[in-house]
Amino acid sequence: MSKGLVKLGHAVYVANHGVEALDFLRTTRLWCGNAADAQNLTVVLMDIEMPVMDGLTCVRKIRELEREGKLTGRVKVIAITANARVEQVNTAMEAGMDDVVSKPFRVAELISSIERLIDAREQEADAEAEAAAEAETVQQ
Repeated sequence: MSKGLVKLGHAVYVANHGVEALDFLRTTRLWCGNAADAQNLTVVLMDIEMPVMDGLTCVRKIRELEREGKLTGRVKVIAITANARVEQVNTAMEAGMDDVVSKPFRVAELISSIERLIDAREQEADAEAEAAAEAETVQQ
């Protein structure tokens, strides 16, 4: 998966388990207080079954960090799993995943999911900017 994404020009950072993923998240621009030159992170691809800390626990911790205001915005997380039954997909989404991609998959399928999340983030940012501009106009 990493090789396919790198071939397409994407930067890929690998964490072997959830604790490493959280440690990496602390080095990115998404972590409050980090400089603009910190690592950029667009989307997290999270395997549900990992040692040390599994993907469901990790995404729950990420959502907790968002609620606590330790992150500058919502981290987009795609679950990667061989467990594609409806109940398992629902569990992943309830834990805080933004999408689920089932193994085996083609890189094109993964890219499609990533692009949907990026487009959604851009639409959210546009809506927030528009709301802020309207609020400023009302205050004047």
